[in-house]
Amino acid sequence: MNYTEALTVQTFSIIDALYEYGMNELVISPGSRSTPLAIAAELHEGIRTYIHPDERGAGYFAVGLTKKRRQPVGILCTSGTAAANYTPAVSEAGLSHLPLIVLTSDRPHELKNVGAPQAIEQNNMYSNFIRYQTELPIADSHDSAESLINDKVLQASQYFSGINMGPVHFNIPVREPIMPDADRLDLFKRTQKDMSPALTIPGNIKKLSGTGLVIIGETAEDLSPVKSVLEQGNIITICDPRQNIRTEIKDAIVNHDMMFSNFGNKHYDYIDANVDFIIRIGEPVTSKQTNAFLKRTTVPQYLISEFQDIKPFPVTPDETYAGTINEILPRMISEAPKSDVKDRFITLSKDIHSYIKENIEKFDDEGRYVYDIIQQTDEARTFFLSSSMPIRDFERYDTRVAHDVFANRGANGIDGVISSALGIGTKEQVTMLIGDVSMNHDINSLLMAKLENIDFTVIVFNNNGGNIFSYLPQYAHKQHFERLFGTPLDLNFEHAAKLYDYEYVHIEKAAELTKDMLNKSGRQMIEITTDREHNLESHNELKSQLKNLVDNAEF
Repeated sequence: MNYTEALTVQTFSIIDALYEYGMNELVISPGSRSTPLAIAAELHEGIRTYIHPDERGAGYFAVGLTKKRRQPVGILCTSGTAAANYTPAVSEAGLSHLPLIVLTSDRPHELKNVGAPQAIEQNNMYSNFIRYQTELPIADSHDSAESLINDKVLQASQYFSGINMGPVHFNIPVREPIMPDADRLDLFKRTQKDMSPALTIPGNIKKLSGTGLVIIGETAEDLSPVKSVLEQGNIITICDPRQNIRTEIKDAIVNHDMMFSNFGNKHYDYIDANVDFIIRIGEPVTSKQTNAFLKRTTVPQYLISEFQDIKPFPVTPDETYAGTINEILPRMISEAPKSDVKDRFITLSKDIHSYIKENIEKFDDEGRYVYDIIQQTDEARTFFLSSSMPIRDFERYDTRVAHDVFANRGANGIDGVISSALGIGTKEQVTMLIGDVSMNHDINSLLMAKLENIDFTVIVFNNNGGNIFSYLPQYAHKQHFERLFGTPLDLNFEHAAKLYDYEYVHIEKAAELTKDMLNKSGRQMIEITTDREHNLESHNELKSQLKNLVDNAEF
């Protein structure tokens, strides 16, 4: 067996083995050293390939592909800084428990640390973020080559689903010549395995009684099987905007941020005296105010994590269970008569909803736009929300509409948002809410909607800078605020829309935003010009008005 034959066996076998364990999609960033792997994936009938020229965007695109269904998705690049550019997306995948398969091709060992081009140390380069890492040997004719690949992929597959789910990394050095034998389709011989994770149930589950507050962040599990538990009369259910069961649960609280941001001593005293337990489920919630409540309350807290690497933020729980949520939760909660506490939460939630609905037309800030967007966008469309203000405004104005909602809240970065949204967009219609700074970070990924013919609406809130900083302590330091934090970019995105073949609309008044516009098929960019100072004033005004309502609530 010559080297080309050995290279073909190695690269075709690893692609086929990854397919066997569930990889049906691979995002390729073009490069030379990755040629044999790219050709193998392109020839494999069971794998759909995407081409994204920018590795940072490609990584996030794959994050979007795997975000909803949590199936393993691969990314492939050449050596050098190409591999380094995956790091932000790999960190997001690690923190969000996404089964991302990172395939980095590499120079052979004799070309490392000698001045050869595109040669950096790639082994263990993602060690802070991944569950499994391996480096394959240079392809050779030894008869154990396929066996080695089978073993390595089997080991990696333990992280494709279940309690330890997360990204893995294969570093694959390749010598020249790099062209494989494209006729060796006989090497694609595997069938896919059933990768359904086994149930994991702790044996020491404590039974809780009385009135409970259940706070649910994002989960990989579909929580529909425990819907009846969450609707019990003694259970108050609070849902993060990314928890897509929030609209299926009768009387679920989705405006908790507006509640907790206005709670005073009487509310805390009442809850501490009348709530018997708090159960936190899944990822930490987005709401800073809800997390502040969890830190302050004296009610015992229990955490159910579907993953082994437990995230106790914002406060260490009294007890923790790691395993299958749908099996653990019913065993924890005893049914009891309807609680007065639940009635008071429901009443306050409805009062907040009603107040916003009756008074929203008095405002013309970004929050008002978000409210109108939520109300007028068809439920069939999925929202992808950028970090910073879009997800926070959405949380304030989410009025239990039945849209699916996604965001990158693992590392909470503003980079790669467009790419992730478009990854989800390969499966369903997506509307993305993003600010001008985040838009500028990932603008080249707009190309993917054109290349893959994705139905995608991007709504850009252009407030000429980083709006989130106006709500933080830095805002008080006026002397240096604009230059260091406000960072006005003075950008208009109309030309970017034309560059990437998007239909462009510019909005300056809320009345210009129509239902037909928001639900139009194809690629479109809606740029909404707002003023940061005015956004802050309107935000504080609504908060002040709601504080009076919350203060007068029966607690």
